[in-house]
Amino acid sequence: MGRRKSTAHKPAKTSARKPARNPSNDPPLSLSQLPLRKWFNSKEILKSYLDIFSKPPVLKPRYLSEGLLPEDKYEVFWKLVDQQSLRPLLFMKERYYPRMMRVVATSLWLADKLNDVGDGEFYLRFWIGGVTYTITLEELASLWGLPNDGVWFKGGHLQPKEYDHWSGKHSQSVLNVSYIGGGKYSVGEMSTDHRLLHYMLSYLWLPRKGNHGALTEEDVFIMRAMVEETELNWPYLLAYRLMHYASSSLEPSIGHGMLWTKIFEHFKFDLSDEEVIYVTEENAITSRSLNKMGRGTVVDRKGKKNKAAAENAPSQFDTSLDSQITPELMEMFAKKMHTVSIDWDKKMERVDKRLKVIESRIASQAEGFQSLEASMNTHFSRITQSGV
Repeated sequence: MGRRKSTAHKPAKTSARKPARNPSNDPPLSLSQLPLRKWFNSKEILKSYLDIFSKPPVLKPRYLSEGLLPEDKYEVFWKLVDQQSLRPLLFMKERYYPRMMRVVATSLWLADKLNDVGDGEFYLRFWIGGVTYTITLEELASLWGLPNDGVWFKGGHLQPKEYDHWSGKHSQSVLNVSYIGGGKYSVGEMSTDHRLLHYMLSYLWLPRKGNHGALTEEDVFIMRAMVEETELNWPYLLAYRLMHYASSSLEPSIGHGMLWTKIFEHFKFDLSDEEVIYVTEENAITSRSLNKMGRGTVVDRKGKKNKAAAENAPSQFDTSLDSQITPELMEMFAKKMHTVSIDWDKKMERVDKRLKVIESRIASQAEGFQSLEASMNTHFSRITQSGV
């Protein structure tokens, strides 16, 4: 048997182990005091920031103007909003820091080790300025003023397994929407309150770059959950959305600036020298904003309804005037948009058919040229032989 080496003669180590750093106990971090290369823990991540994450636009945060949607007039809308506990996000007004958002997104990482009964770990983690920062789902919920309860939905087109029975056709029937292709659904026949929910979803709760006038697969699941009063875990969904901004090559933009600010403040970052943008009235969802989507009516400058002008209002609503939402105009606009969408699809079908006809003619002409070439070759070959 081998003998174990004795260590008695070796002197004991006198150097104490370096304690782990606790970011919450550190003094405020000021990135402006660090050279850019010190922000990241490797040259690869620095290159990723310079080549990718420093360039995407930051989506403009939005909030709902107080009193715009009276609760006695839009009872269904407010009932469904409160059932999901989303009211705090409607009126959140926080400054945001575009460069900090891009820097953190560069190294952001999400760990989801939750099981079916909620045991396990879930956290967001990022590395910056020589320190690793970790924030749990419970902390995110507290920061954002949302309950850490409800169905775990990651977003995207894959819905939770326990809701596989929510078939596409049945969801379309529940929401009164129709499939228009490309993973999109028309909102033309949706009710007023449901249209308002989708507006807030696509502009405010889960903002995105691009088309806001149609439902995605993700929208359909969320909207059905809201309409059927199935509570979603919004901190969980929003955490995945932050990760989506940091990893998506299909949607090169970064959103939820005000939620990011809550995280930065939680870790006591010194942001005094950072680029900051303040949320002002320009960020508000107002009657004028909704009027651009056809939900407005014409009123006079004193805010009173101008019946004569409303009766003679053109199809393109005058967004230069103050307005208030009316279900009638909203439904009228929705139907017009639905008709436009159908007409567009039909035109595209006709274009496809014409292109196929042209391709067929080109192929036929190519065959004709090949046949002519073969005949000419044969003819010249005979002439050559007879000359010999």
